[in-house]
Amino acid sequence: MLTEQTPLWDEAIANMLVEEQQMLDAPLNLQKLQALAESHAIRLGDIIETLFLMAIYGDWRFIDAEGKSKELDEQALQSMYATGRIDKENSDAFEGDWIPAGYYPRS
Repeated sequence: MLTEQTPLWDEAIANMLVEEQQMLDAPLNLQKLQALAESHAIRLGDIIETLFLMAIYGDWRFIDAEGKSKELDEQALQSMYATGRIDKENSDAFEGDWIPAGYYPRS
């Protein structure tokens, strides 16, 4: 049962993503996410799921490869689980940039 205190996504992954984005002062792309997954021994699918959920609830945004903000919803997330897990093949559909809502580069 969800309560107001129940996080909707993995808070440790979310904090890692925020720290990485702030340190880089740049959007996170699939290559950066793959490097984070490897360096922290986390499945890329878990990182994508966390970003997806944060985007659904308005904390982050996804900008596609053409530079357009893409609206994400629960149905799109569920379709990524068609094979049981989010993996490289279905995460490739999210080649673009992940940014916190309201992000503006310092430069």
